[in-house]
Amino acid sequence: MLRSNPKPLIGNRAALVGLVLVGVCLGVFHNRALARGAPSPLTTVVRTVTLPLVGAITSAGRWVSARWAALVDAERAVRENHVLRDENARLRAEVARLQELGIQALRLQRSLGFELPTAHGKIVAPVVARWPSAGLHTLVIGRGSRHGVRAQSVVVAPGGVVGYVYDVAPTSAAVLALTDSNFAIGALVQRPESRTTGICRGTGTGLLRMDYVARDADIRKGDLLLSSGLGGQAGIFPKGLPIGTVEDVRDDVSGALKRVVVRPAVQLDRLEEVTVLR
Repeated sequence: MLRSNPKPLIGNRAALVGLVLVGVCLGVFHNRALARGAPSPLTTVVRTVTLPLVGAITSAGRWVSARWAALVDAERAVRENHVLRDENARLRAEVARLQELGIQALRLQRSLGFELPTAHGKIVAPVVARWPSAGLHTLVIGRGSRHGVRAQSVVVAPGGVVGYVYDVAPTSAAVLALTDSNFAIGALVQRPESRTTGICRGTGTGLLRMDYVARDADIRKGDLLLSSGLGGQAGIFPKGLPIGTVEDVRDDVSGALKRVVVRPAVQLDRLEEVTVLR
């Protein structure tokens, strides 16, 4: 039969008694120090021992708090950045829309305020298509017979002559542009000392030529040509509409006439609205 060993139990009791005695002594020293008004040795020791640990814990807490605040601020900044980016995109779109409206209003103002040499009614029409066929220089406008547009109505822009209406539908019309090879208009040099006349024709290349100009005619590069009100497309164009500017003058191969190249006053590829005269 095994017998229990009492030595470990005796050792544990002795250690416990020793700890109690140490605690009692420390308590006595603590109370005497407090009675004398001196700092407690126990408190001093505990404070000295635990101060680095408390400092480390405090620093760690501050670091964690700072990192957390940074994360919260970063998340808030990301949300605000998304909001600001969306608002910026909306404002850019609004600015673009307002700019387009301003440009459109300016074009319409110029069209409506375009001074004609004679009194004519005006129909402002949007250009909805251009050059539908490679062989024809034409425009399609968004006004037709319902709006008062008729065949052979003259079409102009603030810069000058655009062409004339050759086909009309209820809500649209086709315009033969002055650069088309089938187009012709009576022309007159604006310069007072010249007043040379002739017929301007389209060439199908974006330029015009002026026919029936005598070799000794007073015409030079840079001269502005106006509609003469004569000849051309059955004389439907009133006098004084700008046609274009003389770009080149040379003697014809026959030697009896001049070869005159004219650049149109209106940039047809940039037109968005035109004015139909009735």
